[in-house]
Amino acid sequence: MTQDKTETLLTGSKAFPITKEGLEKINEKYNVRPFKEASPSKAQASTIDLDFIDLSLFKEGDENLAGRQKLAATVEKTLTTYGFLAIKNHGIDIEEFEKMRSIAQSVCELPEEVQREYLGGAMKSDLEDRSKSLGAERGHGFKPKKYWAMKNGVEDSIVFYNVRNIVQSIVYDTDESRYPELVLHYLPEIVHYFRTLHNVVLKKLTILCDIILELPEGYIWKNYYEVIDGDLYNSGQGFGRMMLYEPMNKEDEKKVDNHWLRGHSDSGGFTLLTSQPILSLQIRDYFTGEWKFVGHRPGGLIVNVGDAMEFLTGGYFKAAIHRVISPPEDQRAFRRLVLIYFSGPKFSSVLDPDALNSPKLKRLGISKPEEWDTITCGEWDNVKSRLFGKKAVNSAPGDSPNLVLLYGRLHERWHQAQKDFNLEEAKKTFNIIEV
Repeated sequence: MTQDKTETLLTGSKAFPITKEGLEKINEKYNVRPFKEASPSKAQASTIDLDFIDLSLFKEGDENLAGRQKLAATVEKTLTTYGFLAIKNHGIDIEEFEKMRSIAQSVCELPEEVQREYLGGAMKSDLEDRSKSLGAERGHGFKPKKYWAMKNGVEDSIVFYNVRNIVQSIVYDTDESRYPELVLHYLPEIVHYFRTLHNVVLKKLTILCDIILELPEGYIWKNYYEVIDGDLYNSGQGFGRMMLYEPMNKEDEKKVDNHWLRGHSDSGGFTLLTSQPILSLQIRDYFTGEWKFVGHRPGGLIVNVGDAMEFLTGGYFKAAIHRVISPPEDQRAFRRLVLIYFSGPKFSSVLDPDALNSPKLKRLGISKPEEWDTITCGEWDNVKSRLFGKKAVNSAPGDSPNLVLLYGRLHERWHQAQKDFNLEEAKKTFNIIEV
């Protein structure tokens, strides 16, 4: 997207032309400037070298099937173990990355009085009326600092801003979706960035998943992620997030064992985020249970599996358990800023392998476990997201939160590498809250 536009896609009562001169004034008013990334740390750190796929090697056509199959083999290896992979040559150039970081930095720095005017939910997670609000985790607008309860009475130090329905034309309607002035002026750029992730990167990834699962190419995209404009329930969906981690004070960090964001899996399909040089993001090693840092891939995307794809494949794909901790001392002067796209299958999708009807899963003997109730993506997203940041869930002494049993499924699954692990075994090991 260029900055010398003289018209905009905005509709509604706050529609206005976006001009180069207008953006220059906005940049000055809100101090839109380059984001300063952390310098590489010299600290000794245990990292996981994620499998890296080069998306420029994805080429369509029967004559290029072997190339796609080779990429799919790499994707299968990592999605069935760690649930994380890295992508390069994804089609978004470094200039667009840097521009989005600049915008995101200034959006997350908007003063608290502005954030309060554009909240995605309540000021605290435990104050949410979920019959009226999606909550700040998923709602359109800001999640302020101290929204989530952590353990030992500590609250988080994270600010983020969500843009909902970003793949739908309603995102441009300023009456349906309220925006701060800064976001309004950069909405075309924000939408373009996140839609590229959905319509280009995610689409290719789902085709590689088709190959893994021995489905016709395009099947998962068509049935789960393709956008149907105006039909929010039966369309592939997702929302964009601009997220800034402010440092905690030392006393609070000690109380939460240096956790900035507790270990969890995402509720949706695939999560796509910008790679970071700051050593904070950790994956729970699938094979050992140890926490290891995700190494930085300049200009790369990090992708992880969410609950929806784990359930859809009957556990063949693994929803990655991940967390964010305080960085090493030589990076503490820097902030962690991340752009995240949370994609999801259509809300009407049934989340079990019988609905997917994959020849590969059938051959492996994978089907819906007896204890699983039938549940749609919308139902799971709604009930799982209500739990994040709740005191009853997070007030647990160890790494893992208290587990919650929902529709016959655990809301987090920290036991993936344990052979023949089932719900009865989980009840012997974990404190499980039944809803």
